[in-house]
Amino acid sequence: MQRSRHSLGGFGVLAAATVFSSVLLAPRAAHAGGRIVVSDVEFGAFGSEKEMNAALKKQAKTSFKGDGAWTLNLMVFLGGGAGTEKINIVYYDMSKKPPDQVSFTEVAVKADQKIVQLNGQGISKEMGFVKGHKYEIRATRLVGGKEKVYAKTTITLK
Repeated sequence: MQRSRHSLGGFGVLAAATVFSSVLLAPRAAHAGGRIVVSDVEFGAFGSEKEMNAALKKQAKTSFKGDGAWTLNLMVFLGGGAGTEKINIVYYDMSKKPPDQVSFTEVAVKADQKIVQLNGQGISKEMGFVKGHKYEIRATRLVGGKEKVYAKTTITLK
Protein backbone atom coordinates (compact mmCIF):
# COMPACT_ATOMS: atom_id res chain seq x y z
CA MET A 1 0.00 0.00 0.00
CA GLN A 2 1.32 3.44 -0.86
CA ARG A 3 1.12 6.59 1.20
CA SER A 4 -1.13 9.33 -0.04
CA ARG A 5 -1.32 13.09 0.37
CA HIS A 6 -4.85 14.35 0.23
CA SER A 7 -6.91 17.38 1.09
CA LEU A 8 -10.30 18.79 0.41
CA GLY A 9 -9.13 22.13 -0.96
CA GLY A 10 -10.90 25.41 -1.18
CA PHE A 11 -14.15 27.04 -0.67
CA GLY A 12 -16.11 24.17 0.77
CA VAL A 13 -15.68 21.60 -1.94
CA LEU A 14 -18.19 19.38 -0.19
CA ALA A 15 -20.89 22.02 -0.52
CA ALA A 16 -20.20 22.30 -4.23
CA ALA A 17 -20.49 18.57 -4.82
CA THR A 18 -24.18 18.69 -5.62
CA VAL A 19 -23.71 21.43 -8.21
CA PHE A 20 -20.75 19.69 -9.82
CA SER A 21 -22.56 16.35 -9.82
CA SER A 22 -25.17 17.80 -12.12
CA VAL A 23 -22.92 20.13 -14.14
CA LEU A 24 -19.83 17.97 -14.62
CA LEU A 25 -20.88 14.41 -13.99
CA ALA A 26 -24.30 13.89 -15.53
CA PRO A 27 -23.13 13.47 -19.14
CA ARG A 28 -20.24 11.16 -18.19
CA ALA A 29 -21.64 9.32 -15.19
CA ALA A 30 -19.73 6.24 -14.10
CA HIS A 31 -21.17 4.03 -11.41
CA ALA A 32 -23.32 5.93 -8.93
CA GLY A 33 -22.73 9.23 -10.70
CA GLY A 34 -19.01 9.35 -10.00
CA ARG A 35 -16.01 10.42 -12.03
CA ILE A 36 -12.26 10.77 -11.54
CA VAL A 37 -10.29 13.63 -13.11
CA VAL A 38 -6.54 12.96 -13.35
CA SER A 39 -3.81 15.56 -13.89
CA ASP A 40 -0.03 15.85 -13.84
CA VAL A 41 -0.45 19.22 -12.06
CA GLU A 42 -1.61 19.40 -8.44
CA PHE A 43 -5.16 20.54 -7.81
CA GLY A 44 -5.32 23.56 -5.54
CA ALA A 45 -8.00 25.39 -3.61
CA PHE A 46 -10.81 26.93 -5.61
CA GLY A 47 -12.47 30.28 -4.94
CA SER A 48 -15.66 29.46 -6.83
CA GLU A 49 -17.49 26.79 -8.78
CA LYS A 50 -16.51 28.52 -12.02
CA GLU A 51 -12.82 28.45 -11.01
CA MET A 52 -13.00 24.77 -10.12
CA ASN A 53 -14.76 23.88 -13.38
CA ALA A 54 -12.16 25.80 -15.43
CA ALA A 55 -9.25 24.12 -13.57
CA LEU A 56 -10.71 20.64 -14.07
CA LYS A 57 -11.18 21.21 -17.81
CA LYS A 58 -7.68 22.67 -18.17
CA GLN A 59 -5.84 20.09 -16.05
CA ALA A 60 -7.63 16.86 -17.07
CA LYS A 61 -5.42 14.38 -18.93
CA THR A 62 -5.64 10.75 -20.01
CA SER A 63 -1.98 10.16 -21.00
CA PHE A 64 1.00 10.61 -18.70
CA LYS A 65 4.68 10.66 -19.69
CA GLY A 66 7.33 9.24 -17.41
CA ASP A 67 10.50 7.19 -17.35
CA GLY A 68 9.33 4.40 -15.09
CA ALA A 69 7.79 6.75 -12.51
CA TRP A 70 4.68 8.92 -12.71
CA THR A 71 3.01 11.36 -10.32
CA LEU A 72 -0.76 11.61 -10.59
CA ASN A 73 -3.13 14.11 -9.02
CA LEU A 74 -6.73 12.97 -8.68
CA MET A 75 -10.01 14.77 -8.10
CA VAL A 76 -12.52 12.04 -7.26
CA PHE A 77 -16.25 12.77 -7.49
CA LEU A 78 -18.06 10.04 -5.55
CA GLY A 79 -21.60 10.83 -6.69
CA GLY A 80 -23.82 10.07 -3.71
CA GLY A 81 -21.10 10.16 -1.07
CA ALA A 82 -18.78 7.53 0.36
CA GLY A 83 -21.16 6.10 2.97
CA THR A 84 -18.13 4.89 4.92
CA GLU A 85 -14.94 6.08 6.63
CA LYS A 86 -12.52 4.60 4.05
CA ILE A 87 -12.40 4.05 0.32
CA ASN A 88 -9.75 2.53 -1.92
CA ILE A 89 -8.17 3.98 -5.04
CA VAL A 90 -7.45 0.86 -7.09
CA TYR A 91 -5.36 0.61 -10.26
CA TYR A 92 -6.17 -2.13 -12.81
CA ASP A 93 -3.92 -2.93 -15.78
CA MET A 94 -6.43 -3.05 -18.64
CA SER A 95 -3.75 -4.21 -21.11
CA LYS A 96 -3.92 -7.66 -19.51
CA LYS A 97 -6.80 -10.10 -20.01
CA PRO A 98 -8.44 -10.34 -17.57
CA PRO A 99 -7.51 -6.92 -16.11
CA ASP A 100 -4.98 -7.26 -13.29
CA GLN A 101 -5.04 -5.25 -10.05
CA VAL A 102 -1.63 -3.60 -9.76
CA SER A 103 -1.91 -1.39 -6.69
CA PHE A 104 -4.29 0.32 -4.30
CA THR A 105 -4.30 3.11 -1.75
CA GLU A 106 -6.66 3.27 1.22
CA VAL A 107 -8.02 6.78 1.79
CA ALA A 108 -9.76 8.09 4.92
CA VAL A 109 -12.98 9.97 4.12
CA LYS A 110 -16.14 11.15 5.84
CA ALA A 111 -19.27 9.09 5.21
CA ASP A 112 -21.05 12.03 3.54
CA GLN A 113 -18.01 13.17 1.55
CA LYS A 114 -18.63 13.51 -2.19
CA ILE A 115 -15.31 14.91 -3.46
CA VAL A 116 -11.84 13.64 -2.59
CA GLN A 117 -8.71 15.49 -3.73
CA LEU A 118 -5.56 13.35 -3.87
CA ASN A 119 -2.40 15.15 -4.95
CA GLY A 120 1.00 13.51 -5.38
CA GLN A 121 0.05 9.88 -6.01
CA GLY A 122 3.30 8.21 -7.02
CA ILE A 123 3.28 5.08 -9.18
CA SER A 124 6.29 3.34 -10.73
CA LYS A 125 7.60 0.32 -12.61
CA GLU A 126 8.85 -1.01 -9.25
CA MET A 127 5.21 -1.17 -8.16
CA GLY A 128 4.28 -3.14 -11.30
CA PHE A 129 3.21 -0.31 -13.63
CA VAL A 130 4.27 -0.67 -17.27
CA LYS A 131 4.96 2.13 -19.74
CA GLY A 132 2.54 1.88 -22.69
CA HIS A 133 -0.20 0.12 -20.71
CA LYS A 134 -3.72 1.42 -20.03
CA TYR A 135 -4.92 1.55 -16.43
CA GLU A 136 -8.39 1.91 -15.01
CA ILE A 137 -8.41 3.87 -11.77
CA ARG A 138 -11.39 3.09 -9.54
CA ALA A 139 -12.66 4.63 -6.31
CA THR A 140 -14.08 1.59 -4.51
CA ARG A 141 -14.77 -0.25 -1.31
CA LEU A 142 -15.61 -3.85 -0.53
CA VAL A 143 -19.23 -4.47 0.41
CA GLY A 144 -20.16 -8.05 1.24
CA GLY A 145 -17.00 -9.29 -0.45
CA LYS A 146 -17.79 -7.49 -3.72
CA GLU A 147 -16.20 -4.33 -5.09
CA LYS A 148 -18.56 -1.34 -5.06
CA VAL A 149 -17.31 1.20 -7.61
CA TYR A 150 -18.05 4.87 -6.86
CA ALA A 151 -16.13 6.36 -9.77
CA LYS A 152 -13.59 5.38 -12.42
CA THR A 153 -11.47 6.62 -15.29
CA THR A 154 -8.86 5.22 -17.70
CA ILE A 155 -5.34 6.54 -18.27
CA THR A 156 -2.36 5.54 -20.40
CA LEU A 157 1.25 5.62 -19.20
CA LYS A 158 3.73 6.79 -21.82
